Amino acid sequence: MACAVRPSQAYCTVNVGPTRRARTNVVGHSSHPDWQEHFEILVADEVSDISFTVKDDNWIGAPHLGAVIIPVDKVVSGEKIAGWFDLKDPTTTKRGKPIKAQGQIHISVQFKPVNQDPSWGAGVLGSSRGMEEEVQDGEVPHSYFPMRSGCRVTMYNDAHQEEEHHSQVRLPNGVHWQPESCWDDIYDAIMDCRVLCYVVGWSVYDLIKLKRDPTKSHEDAPFLSLGDLLVLKARQGVRVCMLVWDDKSSLKRIRMPWTDHGGGSGMLMTHDEDTRRFFANAGVHCKICKRNGSADDSLVQRLKTGTQFTHHQKSVIVDAAGLEGGPQVDQDLDSGSPRGLGSGKRNWTKNKLDEVRRRSPGHNSPASHAKPAPHANMGEETLKRRLVAFIGGLDLCNGRYDTPRHSLFHTLKTVHTQDFYQGCIAGADLKQGGPRQPWHDIHCKLEGPVAWDVYHNFIQRWRGQAREYRQKQLLSMDKPKNHGRLHVPDIGRGVMAEDRGDPQSQIGDPEKWQETWSVQLFRSIDSSSAAGLSSAQDTLKAGLSARGTRIVEFGIQTAYVHAIRRAKRHIYIENQYFLGSSHAWLDDKGAGDANQLIPVELALKVASKIEAGEPFGCIVLLPMYSEGVPDTNAVQEVIFWQGRTIQMMYHIIGQAMKRAGIQDQHPRDYLSFFCLGNREEREEGEFEPEFKPPSGSPYEAAQKNRRFQVYVHSKLMIVDDEYIIIGSANINQRSMDGSRDTEIAMGSFQPNHCVGNHNTKGDYPKGQIHGFRLNCWEEHTSQVKELYEKPESTECMREMNAIGDKGWQDYTSNDVHNMTSHLMTYPIKVHQDGSIGPLPDYDHFPDFPNAKVFGSKSTTLPDLLTS
Repeated sequence: MACAVRPSQAYCTVNVGPTRRARTNVVGHSSHPDWQEHFEILVADEVSDISFTVKDDNWIGAPHLGAVIIPVDKVVSGEKIAGWFDLKDPTTTKRGKPIKAQGQIHISVQFKPVNQDPSWGAGVLGSSRGMEEEVQDGEVPHSYFPMRSGCRVTMYNDAHQEEEHHSQVRLPNGVHWQPESCWDDIYDAIMDCRVLCYVVGWSVYDLIKLKRDPTKSHEDAPFLSLGDLLVLKARQGVRVCMLVWDDKSSLKRIRMPWTDHGGGSGMLMTHDEDTRRFFANAGVHCKICKRNGSADDSLVQRLKTGTQFTHHQKSVIVDAAGLEGGPQVDQDLDSGSPRGLGSGKRNWTKNKLDEVRRRSPGHNSPASHAKPAPHANMGEETLKRRLVAFIGGLDLCNGRYDTPRHSLFHTLKTVHTQDFYQGCIAGADLKQGGPRQPWHDIHCKLEGPVAWDVYHNFIQRWRGQAREYRQKQLLSMDKPKNHGRLHVPDIGRGVMAEDRGDPQSQIGDPEKWQETWSVQLFRSIDSSSAAGLSSAQDTLKAGLSARGTRIVEFGIQTAYVHAIRRAKRHIYIENQYFLGSSHAWLDDKGAGDANQLIPVELALKVASKIEAGEPFGCIVLLPMYSEGVPDTNAVQEVIFWQGRTIQMMYHIIGQAMKRAGIQDQHPRDYLSFFCLGNREEREEGEFEPEFKPPSGSPYEAAQKNRRFQVYVHSKLMIVDDEYIIIGSANINQRSMDGSRDTEIAMGSFQPNHCVGNHNTKGDYPKGQIHGFRLNCWEEHTSQVKELYEKPESTECMREMNAIGDKGWQDYTSNDVHNMTSHLMTYPIKVHQDGSIGPLPDYDHFPDFPNAKVFGSKSTTLPDLLTS
C-alpha cells in the first residue's frame, strides 16, 4: 500500500461498510508514504462498499486526506483489483459537486469466498488445504505462536471433583472417563516446583484455599492458603512472580462501602490491594498492573482504556519433574501416570507450616528478614525439569471453588463457610444465609512445548508492564545454574522458534504416542501490555495489526472463526458472555463497535448446512444473566446486546429454513441456547443464618424458593469432537478486539482422533475431546445418553431441548425439590420463523421482578463498557 499526498503524518484505514477492520502504521512527514502493509480481513458482512481512507495523524484530530471507495459488486467476483486510485473527499461541496482528487493511493484487494476455500467444512485434518504458505494440519495461519506438537492437555470442568463421583462416560477402549480436580492439581504443582512459579490473574486472592476437601486434610498438616503457599515457595528459593490486574475501584487506604476489609477488595471484589499488601516484603514479586493505553494515545483514549478495560489473562506456570527418557515415554502416559512425573504431594509437618506462618506478612518476623529455607525433599535430580502451565477461566479468588453438584445451601457449614460469595444479590452475606452463587468453569493444564509459549507470554507481559528495577526479578534463563536444573528450549530464551516443537520438550513422540496432542496458543493483546510486539515483524504472518501507535494481536477471534468455518457437524460453546457482530444486528447496528464475527459466523455456518440439506447442531450455554445485580444498568445493557445478537442469529436461520422450504423442523433443531440452575431441599443440620434477608427483596425470594442460577464462567468451544478452545476470553468485543481486555487461550486437537486419520473408525472422533464433551453434558443433565454420540442429529437436539424445557419448569415451579439436572432452556421463546420473544409469564427473571429477560439500553453507560 503506497500513497502520494501532501506532506503529513499519514495512515490509512480500511472499512468494510461502516465498520473499520484495519489500520496501517503512521508514516511521518512524507508526501509519498509507503506502508507496505498486508492484511487478511475476515468478513461476514452485508455491505455495499469497501473504503480506504488516508488520514493525517494530528494531535488535535485526524483530518481526512482523501478516500477510495470500491463497490462490493466489483470485488465479489474474486478477481484481484490493483493499481493507483485517486483519493477524493467523500463529502461534497455545497453545490453538490465532488471535491477534486487530493492525491493517489496504490492498493491491491482480492475477495476469497469462504465456500470456495478447500478447507471449508473439512475438519481439522483438512484445514491446511489451499493454503499458500506452509501450514500444518490443524494450525491457524497468521498467528503469533505456531502450533506445537508432542504436547499433552488435561481438561477440567469446575474447580474440584469429589472422589465419590464416578463418570458414566466410556471411551472406545472401555475405560471410564475420570474427571480431574483442577485446584488440587494447581496446589500440587506449586508445592512441587523448585525453580519458578509465575502467576497471572484478573484476580488472585491470598486467603483462598485451593484444597479444602475435609476428607483429605490432616490436623497436623492442614492445607495452606494460596498466599501462604506462594510465600513458602519463595522462602525455599523458588522465583515467584505475579501479574495481577489493578482494579481502580480498590483503594490503598480508604475504606469503601462495598467492602468490610478496607478499600483493597474493590467493587468487583478482585482484592488486588489486599493481595499487594499481603505479598509486600514477603519474597514474592507481585506486580499490580494497570490497563493503560499506549504512551502515544490521547488523554481521552488513555482514560477510556484505563477505566473501561482490564487485564483478563489467567495462567499459572511452574516447573515440574522431568520425564524419564525425555520424550520417549511409554504407555504409562496413557494412564495419566508418566514415569518421573510424581504425584507432586509432600508430607508437610506442622513445624514447617508454623515456619511459613511466622514468615508471612502480618506476623512478628517479617518474611523479608528470613533467609530462604532449603527446598523440602530437594534431593538429587538426574532429569532436567520441565514447564507445566494452567490456563482457562482460572480466577484464583473467592467464590470460584465448586463441584459439579453446585450446592446453594448445603456447603455453607463446610467448604464455603469461609468462602461465601454472591455477586448477583445486593447485600448478600453469610450472616443472612444462602443461596451462594454456584460457579461452573472450564480450565486446562498444558505440558510440552506449548507450556513455553505460555511462559513467553508472561515474559512479554512482565517486560512490557513492570518497571525497570523489576526486570531483574525475572529468573534469567541464560544462567548455567538454571540450565542445569531446567531444560530451556530456544523459546525459553526469548527466541520464537519456527519449528513446531523442541523434541526435548515434547511429552512423548508424536509419531508413536497414540494420545499425543497438537496445541496452539492465541491471545488478545497489544503492545501497550506486552513487549516484543513490533511493526518491524511480518505483521500478517505473525497475526498482528497496527492500530495507531499500537501493535494489536487478536488471534483468539481468528482461531474461533477458523474453527467455525471448518466445522462439519456440530459446535458446542460455553461462555460467560455472548454478544457481538453488531454490524449484522436487525436493530442498533454497529453499537459499541461490537463487530467481532463469532455470532454471525455461527449463524451463517448453520444456514449453510440448512441450505445444503446436511444435519448440523449448535448448542450455546450461557449464564441466565451476567454477573452483577441483574436489574442494574450495566447488567441490563449486557443482556440487551445479547438479545440483539440472538435475534440476529435466529433471523438468519429462519430465513435459511424459509429459502430451503423446511416446515417440519424448528430453528431450535439447529441452534439452541441454555443456562444452568439449581434448587435444593432443606437438609437436616444445614447452616442456620443469624439474620433474615430484607422483606420483599430478591434475596428473600431466592432463599424462600431455594433456587439460584449456576453461574457459567466458562470460555469453551468444541468443534466436531475434534478441536477444542479453552481460555480466558469471553465472546464479546472486549475479549476479542485485541486492544481492549488482554486474554489468553489455546486451541488443540489429537491428531490420532480426527476424522481422516487411519486410527479413527468411521466419521466420529472418540478421543479425549469427545470424552470431555460427554462429561460436561453428563454434569449438566445428570445422565449419559446414546443420542449424545451424534450431537448434530435432530433427535439429539430435540432431546437436549426437552431436558432444558423440563429444567426450566422444575426451576420455576412452586414446589421446592432437588433438581437432578441443571440444564435449563434459556428463557426466550423462539418462533418457527426465527423471531424471538419472552417466554409466557417470564418477561423478567425469576425472583428479580425488575430485571428484564431482554434487558434494556442504558442512557448513561458508554457502549464500549458493556459490549
